[in-house]
Amino acid sequence: FKLNHKQALAAAVISLSAFVITPPAIAENFGLSLKASTLGAGIELSAGLAENLNVRVGANYFKFAKTLEEDGTNYDFDLKLNSFTALVDWHVFSGGFRITGGGVLDKNSLEGVAQVSDFYDIGNQTFSQAEVGTLNGLINFRNISPYVGIGWGNMVSGDSNWVFTADLGVIFTGTPRVDLNSVGGTLSNNAVFLAEIAREEQNVANDLDFFKFYPVVSIGMSYRF
Repeated sequence: FKLNHKQALAAAVISLSAFVITPPAIAENFGLSLKASTLGAGIELSAGLAENLNVRVGANYFKFAKTLEEDGTNYDFDLKLNSFTALVDWHVFSGGFRITGGGVLDKNSLEGVAQVSDFYDIGNQTFSQAEVGTLNGLINFRNISPYVGIGWGNMVSGDSNWVFTADLGVIFTGTPRVDLNSVGGTLSNNAVFLAEIAREEQNVANDLDFFKFYPVVSIGMSYRF
C-alpha cells in the first residue's frame, strides 16, 4: 500500500504541475480587433481569463473640425474623441453573446469659438461684441467612467480565426463640465460679467445633461492568434 500511495501522490503532483505549466488553451489565445464606433476608430487586444470570461483593453480616436456661419456669427468647432477602455466579457451561454462591464478613461472634448458682429446673450443679460470680445468654450467629462453593455463575438475562442464583433452599451459619464472664457473684451475681467459667464456655464451644462449617459454602438473585425 505504501508504494501505491507514493505512486498516487506522484501522479497527482505531475498532473498539477502540468496544469500550472500548461493552462487551459483559452488562456493562451489572444485577439486583435479593429472597430468603428460612436467613440471613433478603435483597436482592441483581448485575452482569455477563464472559460467564458475574457478581458480586453482598447483605444479609440476621432477628430472633426467645422466652421459654421449663422446670422452673422462665426462658430468654430473642434470635436476630439479620445478614450481608453478596460473591459471584461462574460460569455453567458458559451457562445458569441456576451455581457460586458468595465471602465473608460475619457478624454473626449468639444472646443468652440464664437465671434459675433453685434450682441451675445450670456446668462440673464445681453452684452455687445466689444464687451465680450471672443467667447471660447470647452466641454469635457470626468476622467474615468463605468461602462455596461452587451455584445456579440468571442475574440479568444471559437472555430474561426476571424470574428465579427458588435457592441451596444452605455458609458455613465456624469454631467458634462462646461468652461466659457471671454478674451479681448472690455468686460472680460468684470465681476458682474464673470458671474453671468458662470450662470451661462450652468445653463449649458443643464442643456447637455442627457450626455451623462453616452451611448456606445460599435462593429468590428477581430483576428485570433
